Amino acid sequence: MDVSETNRKIFYRNAYLYFTLAAALTIFAFFPSYFNRLKITDSAHHFHGITATLWLIILIIQPFLFQAGKLKWHRMIGKISFILVPLIIISALNMVQIMLINKDSYPPNIPDRLAFIDFATLIQFLLFYLLAIYKRKEIQLHARYMVCTVLGPLIPALTRLLFRFPSIDNFNKSLNISYIIIEIVLVLLLLDDTRSGKIKLPYVLALILFILQHLVMNFVSEWEWWTKIVDTFAGLRF
Repeated sequence: MDVSETNRKIFYRNAYLYFTLAAALTIFAFFPSYFNRLKITDSAHHFHGITATLWLIILIIQPFLFQAGKLKWHRMIGKISFILVPLIIISALNMVQIMLINKDSYPPNIPDRLAFIDFATLIQFLLFYLLAIYKRKEIQLHARYMVCTVLGPLIPALTRLLFRFPSIDNFNKSLNISYIIIEIVLVLLLLDDTRSGKIKLPYVLALILFILQHLVMNFVSEWEWWTKIVDTFAGLRF
């Protein structure tokens, strides 16, 4: 997350506010199932909850430090991500495996579908993170890729929130609307890019990947080969 002084005041001055909003939505969405049950939650859920929350905190802190000119601290905290991101991946994979082991407690086909979403989201998260690190000296690209890292994890949060609306009366509807919201956000970000006279790659790439994920996730639970993959993953011992 190394950035140059000359680019410091150019991009997304209020980014930390948007990341704070994303964190607030996530906490509110997961409050009944996690944050309100901290004393009785198992260690695997705590591991995932803590690592995911730390990532949101880093996303809030980093643009604030950047705009304040605290580049030394910005770089220092950025290096923490080299440890945190692998922990996020490990914790998330652990949660997927726990879900698949207990798939009989879910409605039919739902765990296989959720496993696809989780795997795809993790791959996209890692891709955007690695691209952000690779482009750390090009702030216009670096910042956009970092924005993209939060969009995938917002889908389960939005799905939980939308499911509370009376008119959204089933999981499938809530999930699809969540994807549509993220896609609309990406379109708006692309439209904002046009004001600079040039659309850059990060949001285009993200929009393509989310649309593909959105389309595939509606059919993946019907694919026998995918069911075999997730069943094999559930039986792995780490």
